[in-house]
This record gives sequence, C-alpha cells and structure tokens, in this order.
Amino acid sequence: MYEIKERVRYSEVGGSQHITITALVNYLQDCSTFHSADIGLTLDRLNELHKAWLLSYWDIYVERMPKLYETITVGTSPHAFRGVLGHRNFWIKDATGKYILKANSIWFCYDTERLRPVKIDDEMLSSFGALEDVLKLPAGDRKVQEPEEMIETPAIKIEPHHIDTNHHVNNAQYLQIADDVLSAVTEGKESFTSGRIRAEYRKAAVLGDIMIPMYGKSPDGGIVVSLRSETGDVFCNIEFL
Repeated sequence: MYEIKERVRYSEVGGSQHITITALVNYLQDCSTFHSADIGLTLDRLNELHKAWLLSYWDIYVERMPKLYETITVGTSPHAFRGVLGHRNFWIKDATGKYILKANSIWFCYDTERLRPVKIDDEMLSSFGALEDVLKLPAGDRKVQEPEEMIETPAIKIEPHHIDTNHHVNNAQYLQIADDVLSAVTEGKESFTSGRIRAEYRKAAVLGDIMIPMYGKSPDGGIVVSLRSETGDVFCNIEFL
C-alpha cells in the first residue's frame, strides 16, 4: 500500500469548483508513478531496462468529485502480476478517511526496443514486495462494447498537450476528450460527476493523429464514447454509467 496527501488546486477544477476528470485521473497515475519511483523503478531506470507500463483498462467508481481546497489522500496497491499484465488498485479518501473513489486498473509491461508487450521480469516483480488486493472490487468484463447506433462528432487533432513521456496520448486525455463529448452533446447540461467509468484502451494515438469521437447509448443505460482513427480503428472506448 502506498498513499500521498494532496490538496485540490484551483488549476485542477472547472466552473463548478469540482475537479476535472483529467486532474482526477492524473492524481491516480501520479500516485503510482511516485510509488514506482520510491521503490527504485523511476522513469530513468525503466528507460535503462527498455521497459514501460502502458494502461489497458480502467474501472473507476466515483462517489463524488473532490472540490477546490479539499484535502484528500490518494492511494494505490498492486495486487496481481500475471505474464505481461499488472493489476493495480487505486483510491481517494476524504479528510475523514471515507472513500470517495475506488478503482481497479490493468497495465501491461511494454518493451520499448522491440515494441511489444513482454513478460514482467524478476526485478520489476520483486520491487513491489508483498501484494494485497486492498479494495476487492468485482472483476468485470474488460471489453467496452460499442453500441450498434453511434453518432459521429467533430474530429480532433492530437496536439502536444495530449502527449506524455511515452510519446502517446496520455490515458487521462482520452477520458477528458470523452467527457467533453458528453458535455457537448447535452449542450453543457451533463458531464461526469459520479458513478462508474470504464475505459478500454486498444491502440495508442500519437502526435498529429486525427481522432474521431462517436457516441451512443450502452445496454446498461449509460453513454459509450468511442474514440477512433480516420480509418475506423478504435483508440479507446469509454463507458460512463
């Protein structure tokens, strides 16, 4: 288990004074980055090993979005490694210790020289020590299915601010783009504030790519936003419930 204390900053909130999706997910991935660095797996060390952790799936349960000035505790705990995949819990607690977010995630170990997923090696495994499934969230279907009927929205060009150290669109940026679509199609009346977000990452978008967002109703009554390439390949499917 690894935790950090934070305070919600003005630069992280929108017009409602609640944190944006980008900032929310940034807290989670920053926590795991600090955790890895503190056990010796810094970005520089991973570069020496020609390895990177890339996200495959988010399953995020949000009771409410943290608000400006609020003190929160962000935590993470890896709980399983199998082959190329690593499973990691995340959480956010309020000042009283109550959970306001719980999440599970699936990552894969990527060889940056051979450009393919590779089995997690002993150095990376042993660095994390004992594993614990802190949250015990239910295991669900990792695939986010596209609705049969979907509506296309205006295309987006991938700009430098979308890109992270892996030279791909950062995982939080996909969620923000999808939330912007949700807000736009409801004329600003609706954006994600609580519930569940599932995101399945299929193909990395890079600088200069054209991304075409499409949306439709999911069988569970939510909204699915599918972010696609000009040729129809899916970069990421996001379901808001």
